[in-house]
Amino acid sequence: MTLVQDRHSQPKTSGLMISEVECLQVRTDLMLRLQRHIQQQGWTPEQAARVLKQTLPRMQNLMNGEISRFSVEQLIQLLAGVGLHVQVSVVD
Repeated sequence: MTLVQDRHSQPKTSGLMISEVECLQVRTDLMLRLQRHIQQQGWTPEQAARVLKQTLPRMQNLMNGEISRFSVEQLIQLLAGVGLHVQVSVVD
């Protein structure tokens, strides 16, 4: 990944602002953890949809990694729905 910075804007990575990259990374981490939990439970997408009170297409979006369809807040709510908790840390 190449970091490019001009003096009038936020640093950019491959055309994305660093803040956008960090948000995408947070969403990715949350989605992967939820996918892993569902797989560890041995749930089918149908079972996961029932447990999480979601539609089957929504669970298929999740299991297919369609990250643009989920916000950080939605993923946190889904993780809480399966008994997992999210901690946030900020580093310099």
